[in-house]
Amino acid sequence: MSPSRDDQVPRWRIEGSASIDVPAGGPVLPRRSSLWILVRSGSIGLGCGSAQLELEAGDAAYLHRARLHRITALTDARVDLADLRRDQAGTSDRPLVVRGFADRQSGVVSLLSQCPVTPQLRISRPGVADAYGDLLGSAMLSESAVAGLPRPDAVVRTVAALLEDSPHRPWTLAELAAAAHVGTTALVDRFRRETGLAPMQYLRRVRIERAMDELHRGDRPVAAIARDAGYGSAEAFVRAFRALTGSTPGRWRQSARGRTRMEAYPMAASPANTAPRAMVAAGPR
Repeated sequence: MSPSRDDQVPRWRIEGSASIDVPAGGPVLPRRSSLWILVRSGSIGLGCGSAQLELEAGDAAYLHRARLHRITALTDARVDLADLRRDQAGTSDRPLVVRGFADRQSGVVSLLSQCPVTPQLRISRPGVADAYGDLLGSAMLSESAVAGLPRPDAVVRTVAALLEDSPHRPWTLAELAAAAHVGTTALVDRFRRETGLAPMQYLRRVRIERAMDELHRGDRPVAAIARDAGYGSAEAFVRAFRALTGSTPGRWRQSARGRTRMEAYPMAASPANTAPRAMVAAGPR
């Protein structure tokens, strides 16, 4: 029996959207594994390994494994971001890019700008939010071409997938290296070259971002969220959370009330994940 037309059409989901200002040289750090980005003004660089692609005002890109790409403002820039995900196996790890998307798909851009996807919209009208995702994803597919960037390092892709699929596991560097069939030193070197992070720093970021989603969604105790995130104690979780965000989980939860996840934590000040982060608030709608 051949698959139906609906089975063949990729389904898209959008969890939230925001507009932010990024200073020249500042990174955009994806909150989820995939990301849609539209440059409103200025220019943004998409990097993979030693290669870089420049996006100018009006250009858009979809990154299925966004954390494996460096996203940096080449000039002071304003960008629209959406937590867009394509629900289809085998999706390319290389970015999809549309030059002049803002002009080619002005109606889609205007709709997302005037009616952003908020937690209230996802709760009260989930069908509308899902339709947003299909509309934006279909617009990208209809206009896009695979960007002229190399695919992320296969070793890095393998390890990143393990960490993102099971961040709660007590991973060790030796286990990750064995899974990728390389030595620990080679793994760290290749991971840093591709992402700017060591594997365990990458894991910490994934864990904290998942925990931020839980904090944003409800009132579960911090200790329970810490346990689910893979931390042995609430104290260890709080230390890791503060190192990444500059705030405690409780204070962050209070400040995030009423905002989308992307507004609450759209980006951080440095990709090194070694020092407390400065929070950059989303710009006005």
